[in-house]
Amino acid sequence: MNFANADKTNGCADDEQLKFLIYECTEWIGSLFSKLFEVQSILFVYSSGRHEKRSDIANVNPSHVFNAAGMTSRPNVDWCESHKVETIRMNVVGTLTLVDVCCEKGLILINYATGCIFEHDSTL
Repeated sequence: MNFANADKTNGCADDEQLKFLIYECTEWIGSLFSKLFEVQSILFVYSSGRHEKRSDIANVNPSHVFNAAGMTSRPNVDWCESHKVETIRMNVVGTLTLVDVCCEKGLILINYATGCIFEHDSTL
């Protein structure tokens, strides 16, 4: 995988460059951060897989992992409510997998996530 702006440094300790691995390029937040990274000349690459897989981190060797992936309301929020297993697999298991891999490798994980409320008790 190639990092955008690979010839730039960003003043990390020991002249180490920041290298972000971004999960999910098609999501709104991930795409906004990639634009910010470009303006700041911060190296980044989009993940080629889903975040419940462990391989991208080893292949890219990033300094930081940015997670903006998650099952959202496409085509609408009802899809998530009627597909709870898929939603939990992506939003919970996938995120916990990233946490585990980053912990093993001593990487900083930045997680941007929202949640879908499946049930609501209006009396609370």
